[in-house]
Amino acid sequence: MTEPHTPWQSLRQRWQQVQQVPEDQALASPCMSVCIMKTGADECHGCLRSIDEIARWGMSSPQHQRAVWQRLAQRIEQHFNKA
Repeated sequence: MTEPHTPWQSLRQRWQQVQQVPEDQALASPCMSVCIMKTGADECHGCLRSIDEIARWGMSSPQHQRAVWQRLAQRIEQHFNKA
């Protein structure tokens, strides 16, 4: 039986691609087009970013974007470990 496809699987794949991007280049947005803020948590269900991380993404340097992706990698793994 195959496990259901969640936005986090796609997010995890995107993270793997982002790791190949040179340090000085802008990174792909983590947005998975599943924009639902979780009740009681400052986190989007689709991309696992906070409102602040979402709002600042377009103005962020490649270094800041990479820092956000590093935090997302930890959140992604936390979600997979819950399953």
